[in-house]
Amino acid sequence: MNLGTRDFHLLTVLANELHFGRAADTLGMRQPQLSTRLAQIERAVGVELFVRRPKVSLTPAGRMIVDAGRRALSDFETAVEQARLVERGQIGAIVTAIGSSVMLTNIPQSIQRFRKEYPDVGLTLRDMHSRQQWEALGAGQIDVAITREIGVGKSLRSEIIGRQRFVVLMPSNHPLAKRKKIAPEELKDESFVLFQPVIAPGLHHQINALCIRAGFSPKIVQEAEEWYTVLGFVRAGFGITITLDMPGAPVLADVTSCPLEGMDTHSPIFLCWDEDRHSASRDLFLDWLRKDCETPGKKSGAAKQSPA
Repeated sequence: MNLGTRDFHLLTVLANELHFGRAADTLGMRQPQLSTRLAQIERAVGVELFVRRPKVSLTPAGRMIVDAGRRALSDFETAVEQARLVERGQIGAIVTAIGSSVMLTNIPQSIQRFRKEYPDVGLTLRDMHSRQQWEALGAGQIDVAITREIGVGKSLRSEIIGRQRFVVLMPSNHPLAKRKKIAPEELKDESFVLFQPVIAPGLHHQINALCIRAGFSPKIVQEAEEWYTVLGFVRAGFGITITLDMPGAPVLADVTSCPLEGMDTHSPIFLCWDEDRHSASRDLFLDWLRKDCETPGKKSGAAKQSPA
């Protein structure tokens, strides 16, 4: 006969009470049932575990078995609690990719709060451009993408987790530099400096679409790969640029930032995942970001193709 957790529990209770009547009450059974079950256990292990008279006490062999039973029960209860935490996603691992332009939003602070709230969830962050994120998500290399653009995938899902306002950067001596807000249509005659489309196709498309809605196509006179190169061209007077409002981001001297006004002058930030890959920790993380970042969007049925 194999002993189970109920048998170890019976032995532990009887060892604590050292009284058959009280132990039976604690176990919710009648005293004869307890005596019978104890005798069966003793026959199974082949040793006497308890002295019955003149008063109940543990034999040396019984003490060894009861101590082992207590450890087994403790280990089992710990395993059950750990299993519950795993089921709730509070123990696990997540790999999340995040774009550099998202780092100056409130999202990194939310991620850090998640880490403190759930220290047993291993959260690895990777810095990736938007297109790299989508490819990595489809290949199963990451669990969550926090990105500027979305792509194609049958089981890939996305929702908007935040928005960033677009601003105009221009030389400080530009005629519009002292304005508090600028309407996009006021930029139709300006020369533009922009990052190369391959770096962030979706964001590049959004900037072009913003200009087209204002009635013009941007006259791009210079492109660059690096952000400081774009700033340098703007500072030198090559043209203006439209970029995201990133409080705290370094801006060169003699370069002025001014917000764009209008309803369509914000860039969405997408939260993306593959619903075919189950992960309780990932789902816990997604729910955390939705609540902590006050997500304005709703879950989409399927991820839409990137406009890039």
